[in-house]
Amino acid sequence: MLKLYSTEAVRNRITLTYRGYDLELTRVHSGWQVRVYPRRADLPILSRSDFLARDEDKATVQAKKRVDWVLLP
Repeated sequence: MLKLYSTEAVRNRITLTYRGYDLELTRVHSGWQVRVYPRRADLPILSRSDFLARDEDKATVQAKKRVDWVLLP
């Protein structure tokens, strides 16, 4: 489950947490960009941490899938 971590004063940026990672969604001219950052030192860093999509939900789902993939046993 995604939890809203913080919303900045700028309405175009939202930060969510998912399985120990921050998902930072930013509105860009072509859609939405999401960047993924680990919150703890013991979590692996993603080889690809930026995702673009026209829809906010699709960008979030894409980032969640990548986090799930990197955390597979």
